[in-house]
Amino acid sequence: MLRALLILCSLGVALISRPADACGCFAPTTVVSPVVQAGERILFAVRDGKVIAHIQIQYVGDAQNFGWLLPLPSVPTMKAGSEELFERLLEETTPVYTTQGNVKCRPITFGCASFARTAGTSVEEDAGTGPVVSQGSVGPYEFAVLSAANKDEMLRWLNDNRFFIPTGTQSAVDPYINPGAYFLALKLQSGRTAGDIAPIVLEYESSYPMIPLVLTSVGATPNMGVQVWLLGNGRGIPRNYAHVVLNDAVLDWASGVPNYADVITRAVGEAPNKHAFVTEYAGPSAPLLLDETRFATENELAITTGPDAFISALKQRRFGRNGELPTPLVRVIATELPVPPALVAKGITEAEWVDRLGSYLGDYRDQNPDDFMGYTATFDAPRLAARVFADYVKPIRDGFALFAEFPKLTRLVTTLNPEDMTADPVFAFNASLPDVSHRHTGVQDFGCGTVTDITTEQGWMFKANADRSGLPAALSIANVPEEGQPVILTNNVNVVAKRFPLKEGSPLTSQVGCSASPLALFSLAAVFAFTRRRRVTSRAESA
Repeated sequence: MLRALLILCSLGVALISRPADACGCFAPTTVVSPVVQAGERILFAVRDGKVIAHIQIQYVGDAQNFGWLLPLPSVPTMKAGSEELFERLLEETTPVYTTQGNVKCRPITFGCASFARTAGTSVEEDAGTGPVVSQGSVGPYEFAVLSAANKDEMLRWLNDNRFFIPTGTQSAVDPYINPGAYFLALKLQSGRTAGDIAPIVLEYESSYPMIPLVLTSVGATPNMGVQVWLLGNGRGIPRNYAHVVLNDAVLDWASGVPNYADVITRAVGEAPNKHAFVTEYAGPSAPLLLDETRFATENELAITTGPDAFISALKQRRFGRNGELPTPLVRVIATELPVPPALVAKGITEAEWVDRLGSYLGDYRDQNPDDFMGYTATFDAPRLAARVFADYVKPIRDGFALFAEFPKLTRLVTTLNPEDMTADPVFAFNASLPDVSHRHTGVQDFGCGTVTDITTEQGWMFKANADRSGLPAALSIANVPEEGQPVILTNNVNVVAKRFPLKEGSPLTSQVGCSASPLALFSLAAVFAFTRRRRVTSRAESA
């Protein structure tokens, strides 16, 4: 099932630390990257009336029980995707919470000072009668594109052809049964394991990206996370779900915001029908551009003289990261040069085999010929280089090319229970909305006792042990159009202000005692970022 996670606008506020008393010192900065666990992760872009979707499928279980069914408005094209794309997306957009500390007195506790298969799609058009539109293979999968005109006919074909169908699917597909609509069904190819599951890239005609949460509800878990990135010329938004700004007064800053995921769930639950997203990042896509010098050329690998030289060349040309070859690349090599069964029985993993490929195919083989009985695979540098570039390098280059094409990247998140998955979220873009930083800073003032003073990024001030029960998790809830400013449904600034004061200079101060305009609430991140830049500039000029 297609599972995704959407995260919308969190406020990016740069706070100025209050000066410490002369007798103290700065406590070490605490940096935390909270995570909302997602099912599948998706990167969407829209080009010339077509949606491009990179989907990372996460699955745990037996390979024969893996089944994936996706409703689509048109017949898609497919190709293999890249795990590295999602690794980099997470690295560059995951929220980071930093707590700066001021220590006010002594003593202090912190201290001072043959290559036939490619990564493309093998398709048989008009493959037979009945609901099948096309079928073939892509990456580790067998696929079938089926007409959604007749539910019973489609489900019967899936069952007859051993495409796994989870219990409950029969009724969940009802909203998607229409003439002119389609389903994409995936299963693992024979002999593949669950470890072979890899991202897939789809391109299909549609004006807007959509996640089929109604169908996803069949296999969903409580508070399931859905995560999505949107690439475009403006900030990504949910068209038919609300937008939530978190109230950072309910985050547990003193302990490293361990309740972050819970606050997301609570804030979303305060929106109408519990349908809402939070923006964790909205800004330039340029930080994810691929280094043009990486990988070098296929010929440089093809001319290596042996397995050791081939593996060394991969590491030197940064095919992996931190000097290690990534699992997807290891699998490409091990598909061409598999681990002998006798070594598998001895516990040798694919990673160990590939890392010491020259030794295993050389001295070890000479000394242990019985371990290679019946082993016919041979090292062929040109063939293996072609395989690596087609199955590993090309998907990476194709995926990262989108960051050069689309200047804005947005990361959205939500959590939902299965019973709340009653509408499929649809996404669009709004070029007039400000960027949203994924970096957040609060302040802890450490006194001589055990209780500290907290100043959140939004400017709320309270003792670390203050009672914050009953406070709303959402600072604001709004509907966001594709043009213009959001329409505020709920503004909770005054509710929070009745419990805690605001730091002088916080942009939220102007909202206390009055109703905030849509422009004011959604301009907070931009104001904070502008304030931060002015302060940095002023310090640089004075220096």
